[in-house]
Amino acid sequence: MNCESPTQLPPKLPTRWLVRARRLFIPVALAFLGYTAYRAGDKLVPLLATISYPHLIGACLFWCTAQWVGPLATAAFAKILGLPLGYRELSLISILRLPAKYLPGGIWQSVARFSAYRERDVRNADSLAILVCEHLIALGVSSALGAGILLCIEDTQVVHRICAAVLAAGLVLLILPMIWIARARPDRAGSLVWMVPVVFATVLFWCLAAAAFYAYWTSIFDLDGIEIARIVSCYLLSWAAGFVALFAPQGLGVFEWVAAHLLPSTQALAVTVTAVAGFRLVTIVGDLVAWVIGVALSFAGSCPER
Repeated sequence: MNCESPTQLPPKLPTRWLVRARRLFIPVALAFLGYTAYRAGDKLVPLLATISYPHLIGACLFWCTAQWVGPLATAAFAKILGLPLGYRELSLISILRLPAKYLPGGIWQSVARFSAYRERDVRNADSLAILVCEHLIALGVSSALGAGILLCIEDTQVVHRICAAVLAAGLVLLILPMIWIARARPDRAGSLVWMVPVVFATVLFWCLAAAAFYAYWTSIFDLDGIEIARIVSCYLLSWAAGFVALFAPQGLGVFEWVAAHLLPSTQALAVTVTAVAGFRLVTIVGDLVAWVIGVALSFAGSCPER
């Protein structure tokens, strides 16, 4: 499973205006983050001097592990579609194409995966179903988990109403793929059973991703008295906000801005935004480690996934 934006589909699908908006938004978002980091410089340096490297390493390892857990959902969905692709092949298809995630535009890992499925004689309709359903389920789980957690720990009525609405929207997104399966697959009961491991694997992926963010956040800030659940819920909801911002590749800028307003912090907003942006370095390192492991496994097994 990847964490790119919902336009991670074959390049014919995004509309022309959306592609242009995303291209224009990248320099704007980078300029915003650069200016924010400049303003936060004096207050951020003391925090970096006391950073916890064991926590930072743990964050990278959590993220790396998540990249290997995500394809479990793809493997389960392949069972629904009756595709002769197992976890090993699907995980290497995803992991070995992680570098494409960082190409401008934010769609190229999914494009590369789509091409890999085609090379294995998977119908375009099935490849598209995998990618669309993965994104719907990822957004649904992230939204539902984040809103559900915040609903349990927050006692403000306004927040309760917002969280209830987000939770309901997340559950609807989880139901949509099930409706499609019930209508499109001949073996409805058997296919719907496989949705259990799909959702479970996605939940596990987000638990690991949230653990990576929490470990990263604790490496920088003293969180005495702040609940783990609050940090986790803020991360999940911020990622969901970045995901639905179609104009922002990988939620660039949107994720940071939303997280900085949701996360409990005594620091200035510029410091919080810059610190949140630093988590992208953790994801890059985690993806790199996962990719190196994938390359080693593919060479060791002389597999064709490369």
